[in-house]
Amino acid sequence: LAQLGFFDPEKLSVNPVPNPQTGTVDIDYVVEEKASDQLELSGGFGGGRVVGTLGVSFTNFSARNMFKSNAWRPLPSGDGQRLSIRAQSNGLFYQSYNFSFTEPWLGGRKPNAFSFSIYHNVQTNGQRKKVGGESNLLRQDINITGMSFGLGQRLKWPDDYFTRYLEISGEQYQLNNFRSVFSFTDGTAYNIAATFNLQRNSVDQPIYPRSGSQISLSTKLTLPYSFWRKDSLGGYPD
Repeated sequence: LAQLGFFDPEKLSVNPVPNPQTGTVDIDYVVEEKASDQLELSGGFGGGRVVGTLGVSFTNFSARNMFKSNAWRPLPSGDGQRLSIRAQSNGLFYQSYNFSFTEPWLGGRKPNAFSFSIYHNVQTNGQRKKVGGESNLLRQDINITGMSFGLGQRLKWPDDYFTRYLEISGEQYQLNNFRSVFSFTDGTAYNIAATFNLQRNSVDQPIYPRSGSQISLSTKLTLPYSFWRKDSLGGYPD
């Protein structure tokens, strides 16, 4: 209950209620809800430009109640889903847009967390796309669009504190006369990757933990593109 982030951990209490006649014990959990949604509005100045950020994050969202008018108070909530939308820009030089959604209980039977995210970033030299209705030959830009799907699961071995997470992601890079770490300045490139994370988390509270530990092991793999790429002589690299 403390790890969920929906309740005040300092107000959480457990009251055992024994029943001598049946030899059983009922457990009464006392909780107090707290606000966990976040609104981000920030601005900064650097390099002669102003950078602005606007984002919202709903940590107890309910997608199944979106079409129920009485559930909007002010948003449908109660299923523990996380919905996040964020945008950042400093004008023509840089724009970033992000959207993510997490379902912590996929299927409704086991705590399998499914996550989906998509983002789009644009970086330019400050020139507009068109001037006078025609393409601007002075413009240099790179557009990066990415999407990912992930599945997290709790493990029973070696103990109940272990979780694993598998993510498949894909990215598209579109370059227009843009010099970067790529070996080309114009064109389109793609990248597909798989990320695996194994974690053990036994902290008692996510904020101000007083006991426990957190250990994480992560690896990210991409396809062996060099095995399929022909070299300048028409053959495949050794």
